[in-house]
Amino acid sequence: MKISRLVAIAGAVAGLAAFGSTAYADAAAGKATFEKVCAECHEAGDFDGEDPQELATTVKGIVGGTVKHKKALKLTDQEISDVAAFMAAGGK
Repeated sequence: MKISRLVAIAGAVAGLAAFGSTAYADAAAGKATFEKVCAECHEAGDFDGEDPQELATTVKGIVGGTVKHKKALKLTDQEISDVAAFMAAGGK
């Protein structure tokens, strides 16, 4: 019983940590990063309504080299969260 309770608590903490990375994202800062790094090939409106966590995961994969992309990206975790928030808002 105690082990399952610990597993449940650990899962909740992990979920909150994952959510927190985009929960405190700054879409305004994401706009600046998007315009500098992404706007050459992408339009923010194309991502309107998408899940910011999923977008962040994809961008992290691009930065880490595990997701194929036209060019290599170098972004911090905060920049990734910010740009994902901006993209998910459709550039608003």
